Amino acid sequence: MTIDQSQSSQTPKHVIDYPARDMTITVAAEITVGQLQRVLAAENQQLPIDTASAEMTISDMVAFDVSGPRQYGYGTLRDYVIGIEASDGKGRVFHAGGRVVKNVAGYDLCRLLIGAEGKLGTLRQLTFKLKPLPAEQHLSVAAFRTLGELESALTRTNLSSTTPQILDVVNSRAASSFMNSIDSSLTPENLASAEAFLVLGFDGTRKACDWQTKTIAEELGSAAISVTSVATPHAVLNYCRAAMHFSIFGRTEHDGWWMRVVVPPSRVVAVLQIAQAAGLSACGRAGNGIVYLRTDTMSGVAEIRDEVTQLLAGSAGYFEIRDGDSAVRYPERSLPVERYVSLLTELLG
Repeated sequence: MTIDQSQSSQTPKHVIDYPARDMTITVAAEITVGQLQRVLAAENQQLPIDTASAEMTISDMVAFDVSGPRQYGYGTLRDYVIGIEASDGKGRVFHAGGRVVKNVAGYDLCRLLIGAEGKLGTLRQLTFKLKPLPAEQHLSVAAFRTLGELESALTRTNLSSTTPQILDVVNSRAASSFMNSIDSSLTPENLASAEAFLVLGFDGTRKACDWQTKTIAEELGSAAISVTSVATPHAVLNYCRAAMHFSIFGRTEHDGWWMRVVVPPSRVVAVLQIAQAAGLSACGRAGNGIVYLRTDTMSGVAEIRDEVTQLLAGSAGYFEIRDGDSAVRYPERSLPVERYVSLLTELLG
């Protein structure tokens, strides 16, 4: 690819290889998400990973395995990173994967480095698979009086003829803080009668998006108070950014505590019930079984931890809770990268 010199002066030097027809790109790790998006948009392509800010570097995005609402339909970084160049603590450069999809075989070291938080090496270059940029992106926001009605609606979406890329749940407390970023009609006053919301995102041609938003409104109509369809430009981006701020930046940007609960999708509403009883804000990925809880106070941590622990009994779920500088994960377990770091420490000292 020949890069337009009218783009940001930083962008060309960070794009190492971009065979657009192969739908892959190799970039330096310090390129920002916004810079990468601009380069890809020129070829009507995208890396469908949500971040809270366009200023986040690709290195940080991969190191912390960032993913957002669109992971329901598009997957996570582990589905897109096909090549990595990194250096270890002694400055030695090593590679994993390759620049073309068919070269990726054998032990997938890329997956180990994703989410490793830099513990296994410093990222230098990354190669991604890409997706076409959709012509349209629409949102549907369904409001429900009770969590029971929300649960019924989630069951219906399993049988829906639509194919959403986003399937999120938001409780009323969280909705009042950021839902109006999607559309001016979604104000706290207009949402006051709802206890929970289901946010669905669709993309494709305008005809396909119109059909899907109309169909989902018909399918959910009997259970929902209302179903608002939003087709304005950047509605999906605005929602994804707001949801990412809630889930990722919520760890450090307020004085309370933050919790990430991972459960089977069938138990998502049970997590929302715990949040509702405790007066917590909640937002998460209904289709992936990931719910984020947060509060602006320091009280109630122990009680919520005990309730979620009981909910997880006998399931494959887990939770992570951050309270000030402390962090707790239950069940206690070491992640693959932690086990690998421990092994290297034993072998190399």
